[in-house]
Amino acid sequence: MNSIVYSYKTQSDDDPSQIVEYLLNKMGGLSQRVSSGDRVLIKPNLVAPFRKATTDLKFIDVLIKKIRQVGATPVIGESSGFEFDTDITFQILGVKQFARDRNVELINFEDAQYKKIQLDNGLGWVEITTAAFEARLIINLAVLKEHTLTEISGAVKNLIGFLSKPSRRYLHCHRLEDGITALGRKFKGVLHLLDARNPLNRSVFGESRALGVCLAGLNAFALDHFGSKLIGIDPESVKYLRGTDAYDVEGPVPDQLPHSSDKHFLRKGLHRMLYRTLYYLDDMKHNTLGGKSVIPAAHWHFGLHPALGSVTPEELHHLSLVCPVGAINRDKKKIIKEKCINVRCLRCYHDPATNKVLVKGFNLSNVRLRNG
Repeated sequence: MNSIVYSYKTQSDDDPSQIVEYLLNKMGGLSQRVSSGDRVLIKPNLVAPFRKATTDLKFIDVLIKKIRQVGATPVIGESSGFEFDTDITFQILGVKQFARDRNVELINFEDAQYKKIQLDNGLGWVEITTAAFEARLIINLAVLKEHTLTEISGAVKNLIGFLSKPSRRYLHCHRLEDGITALGRKFKGVLHLLDARNPLNRSVFGESRALGVCLAGLNAFALDHFGSKLIGIDPESVKYLRGTDAYDVEGPVPDQLPHSSDKHFLRKGLHRMLYRTLYYLDDMKHNTLGGKSVIPAAHWHFGLHPALGSVTPEELHHLSLVCPVGAINRDKKKIIKEKCINVRCLRCYHDPATNKVLVKGFNLSNVRLRNG
């Protein structure tokens, strides 16, 4: 029997509870899967301190209510991307206050315990958060995006957030796509919801496009396979999606899917090579010298990061109020790198009150950031 991908076409004024309830019911609901007192782990995508690149808190809010309605206990858990600080990411996205207001346990996987698990296909041992094994049910609340290394990021790749940062570094240096595949197969019985309403192009710093679709199902590979088609990426170019089992789509399907093209093949290849090289160098440094990862510093120096440019004193004052981590030194008119390096939220750039380009760094992804 084929897997089923459930599709929901959203409208701009759709109530999130309507979307979630519809998709949950299509997957059989919660009452048959959990009992009173069971822990249900909501695994969102909180990879970076950018709201447009992360899970909509309104969806999490609906899930919390649905889980409590069946007597179970909701728990939120996540670990941010390698170059970002998870605790600060939670703070900037408002997740900490969100969890406090709803009296929900929020787990920063980096501060919790990990369990060593051996992955298939000779990939060796990795550390997976114990929270994933303590939950009766996992709800994987992913966001569809393009991705520099793996072409897309969706339901399967969102599970990589269960890994410790050293294990992620290890997989990036040793068959990343195979590791993602093995991790996706390790977790069974997960409810996957994939937000594809506004997928980002190329990276968390990229621009979104209006797609207006939410997907759900029990097979994460099927969701990502169909999701890649929706954004014009050939699933066969996504290594971890090759050989995906047949599936059916229930619900609205576009009359014509975008044409897959690879006009930026050389640029994407160069970007991918640089990223992989960075992880290899970081792994060598970690194994020989130990200490902190060099990846955040490399991203800050060579990737997109804020720069004050020729702002006026009035604008500088305003930007210092916008910065959530106090990284703007008004006296010296500069960004305090040590405070910004693990954040790079770019709020000082996106702030609509400052109509100036306040970002610099190499832009191999052809990311087009705009004020406001």
